[in-house]
Amino acid sequence: MISRSLLSLALGIGAVVALTAMPWHSAGAQAASRRVAFATHALARGAVLTADDFQVRDTTLHAPLDTAKVAPGWVTRRMIAAGEMLREPAVQPPDLVVANQPVEIEFRDKNVRLILLGTSTRSGALGERITVRTEQGKRIEAVVVAAGRVRID
Repeated sequence: MISRSLLSLALGIGAVVALTAMPWHSAGAQAASRRVAFATHALARGAVLTADDFQVRDTTLHAPLDTAKVAPGWVTRRMIAAGEMLREPAVQPPDLVVANQPVEIEFRDKNVRLILLGTSTRSGALGERITVRTEQGKRIEAVVVAAGRVRID
């Protein structure tokens, strides 16, 4: 005769096995059709994407994936296989500011525009917040607005 504790343990294990055997998308996830970029051929790490490197097509996604708008000029951050979906962080916008390079630090307030010179402490893409060092050595947090240019609020 099986004891109650063994029976409840067996039922519990059976429930866990049954749940893990179910496909993940049948657990209530909503399928959504989106336009997604796919690699047309294998891409090396650090490759700058051209229009021939990817193809955009409609795809049904079963999970809420962030499929950013990939565009020519984006850079691969790792090797990409042919036919693989292109999404961040595997591909990202190009860095407009490079670490340890001179940058213009811009401050605007209504009719006043002030430009300082400084050095970036790390690389950053358009809209990304980075830290820059002024010529006097003060560290300032700024937003990348163009190649070699950042803006402080």
